[in-house]
Amino acid sequence: MYKGLNKSKIACTIAAMLMVGAVGSVNAAPTHDKNVIGYITQWEAWKGPNEGFSVKGEATHLNVDMDVYSILNFSFFGVAKDGSLHSGDLRNKSIYQPNAVQEPGPLLHPDVYSSWDFHILWGELEYIHQYPTDEPWNADQLKKVQDQGFVKHGNGWLHQPTGITGQFPIPLKKAGGAPGLIDLAHQKGVKVMASIGGWSMSKHFPEMAADPVKKERFMKDIDKIMALGFDGIDIDWEYPGTGGMNFEGNPEDYANFELLMEDIRTRIGPNKLLTAAFAASTAKLEGYDWARLAKSMDYFNMMTYDLNGGWSNVAGHNAPLYPYPEEEYPNLDLDYLRTWMAAKGIPSKKINFGAAFYGRGVQTTEATAYVGAPTDKRKVNFSVDGPTMSSVDLDNWKQFEGQPNYNFIKKQPGWEHKWDASAEVPYAVKGKYFLSYDDEASIAKKAQYIVDHNLGGVIVWQVHGDVECAGSFVSYGSKLKQCTDLRSPLAAEIDRVFSAGAVPNNAPVLTVPAAQNANASQVISFDVSATDADGDKLSFSVAKGSVVDNGNGTATVTYQAPNTATDLTDVVTVTVTDGRKKVSKDVTVNVKGSGAIENTAPVLTAPATVDATSGQPVVISVSATDADGDALIYTASKGVVTETSKGAEITFTAPTVTADTAVNVVVTVSDGKAEASKTVVVNVKADGNNGGTTWDPNKVYLAGDTVTYNGVKYTAKWWTKGEQPGTSAVWAKFDNGSLQEWTADKVYNGGDKATLSGVTYEAQWWTKGDKPGATSGPWKTL
Repeated sequence: MYKGLNKSKIACTIAAMLMVGAVGSVNAAPTHDKNVIGYITQWEAWKGPNEGFSVKGEATHLNVDMDVYSILNFSFFGVAKDGSLHSGDLRNKSIYQPNAVQEPGPLLHPDVYSSWDFHILWGELEYIHQYPTDEPWNADQLKKVQDQGFVKHGNGWLHQPTGITGQFPIPLKKAGGAPGLIDLAHQKGVKVMASIGGWSMSKHFPEMAADPVKKERFMKDIDKIMALGFDGIDIDWEYPGTGGMNFEGNPEDYANFELLMEDIRTRIGPNKLLTAAFAASTAKLEGYDWARLAKSMDYFNMMTYDLNGGWSNVAGHNAPLYPYPEEEYPNLDLDYLRTWMAAKGIPSKKINFGAAFYGRGVQTTEATAYVGAPTDKRKVNFSVDGPTMSSVDLDNWKQFEGQPNYNFIKKQPGWEHKWDASAEVPYAVKGKYFLSYDDEASIAKKAQYIVDHNLGGVIVWQVHGDVECAGSFVSYGSKLKQCTDLRSPLAAEIDRVFSAGAVPNNAPVLTVPAAQNANASQVISFDVSATDADGDKLSFSVAKGSVVDNGNGTATVTYQAPNTATDLTDVVTVTVTDGRKKVSKDVTVNVKGSGAIENTAPVLTAPATVDATSGQPVVISVSATDADGDALIYTASKGVVTETSKGAEITFTAPTVTADTAVNVVVTVSDGKAEASKTVVVNVKADGNNGGTTWDPNKVYLAGDTVTYNGVKYTAKWWTKGEQPGTSAVWAKFDNGSLQEWTADKVYNGGDKATLSGVTYEAQWWTKGDKPGATSGPWKTL
């Protein structure tokens, strides 16, 4: 990826080029001014091939694209019962139990064999197993130890520059070895902050912030952290006022949090960074004095993820950009939070929104999962949260406890990947299992949203969630390994959007009429209009009705009043979008009741035809509306009917045929009093192999091999066995190079061409799901 040089980082770049080969090649710094803040944990490095990494030790600072990130947050230090700080590796694993407390412990775990603290922060190590004696034969080793600031301290050692103490062996930085996180980041012009707290280590925040004695112990350890070379402090108190794992919040927390920020600012000085992570639920944010916080803090890191999961009663999205009809609770999405923060007058440049490099999986009560499906809960014993009622999917994501990294999600076969056009995020289903995650397309949309609204940037949880090693590994000491060809597709998408030079987008201005009047069952129409300062193409949509775009900035909305005996008030929501921003307004309709109810038959929507392959299943999706609001029941003459939140799906297994055959499936919907039916013609195609062998799940295929499955021809991109075409990334639909119609599920690279509505377009860069014709999009008209 090409990036231009930022002059402020040239000196750092030159310094990095003088390093030994341990750190690999140095690329140019980003040219944009957005924050890209990545959390790097000190426990992820333990994970290996079972968790989507190539080797154990891949998830360290040596495998982070520091040309993409501007700040890295080392996570986490915890707060002990006396207010002191401790290594995250020393977390009390029973902290979820009643009356459990966190005892004090070392700031960095002293055992270099069971912890990554020193390996990540100090880099490649040379172990000195006892303090060198002052003897001529030991002079060189003694000088090395003293030059790095180590002195004898009891039965161990003291590092004088930082005040850190530990046990033997002494973790000496190896001369010429791979650098530690802070050294490497600074050579690349990246800042490193120390994150304190997190979900499982926040219990003692409230008492520390309220007790001057405990707070002073906290501050003394802040001094040690800053002496290690960190560029600032990030507070992850989860959560002031509302509480968290095994502790209750109280109203005084908010003022104590604000004072704590001011005290930390005084302690670290005006030139260091001070940030904090905040919940995405506005109910947890109302208690803060945001104007006061803005004076002491640099950034507000909003955790716009974990909005749905195993605790939810229905399957929902982990990190939705916009609201969606099936959501369990309203106002849990990025767009609502931004609007709320803007209304509070919070400076937009101080706001960073969350990007999830992981997903959340749940199991549902339905045979086929869908957005809004009821979740299936049972008692689960989590490693962090302990015994909890949860619907978490442990059948597919056991090693992640239901939270798989993106780099692992991509490799799993058998999932049907879908896109929610309302929330603007992907999801996947496999039988009763539901997975919410983010991919390149949704991450790019969130990055563009940040540009459009002139926000500070993003926070990434966590940086190793998307890393992929396309090369080999070089080892540095017993634990550190560096990939020779590292890929970070989600981080690269953020960088691409932020570096594109896009200007903030103006939202459309929507005008709707005053309240309308209608009689029961009456069909009425009214006009709406919209303008856009950027001249973007506008499109209209409506809830509870239909809309026709008149093509001149106006649209006509048609609405049918319900068949009601009594007077009522209804609301028609009209939405206009320019492809980047949406604006909605409500039109009130006063409906005059008829005094008597006559049943109205439901209206069924079903496809006229569907295509199927001999002997293979096909799903027919149908929906229906009922003016009376009656409950609807779906039936079909053939196949298995499964009701969904939007209608029903009929799964029909086509007969085995030797010649193309048409089969009629009659679908019926009933409101208990009247019914409507439609015939769907299933065109069953005889399996003629379509130029390739039929896919065999027991056969090994190599790159370039072609197969057919369900009548579609596919080409293998690499070695594969048992991964079903159409559901696994290893298989690509065969492309003969001819100009074809654009499809939302296909990946296009720069230079690829496609047609849409008779117009030919050319992709300017990598894209998936971005519809040609949008202003400032990846497509240009030929």
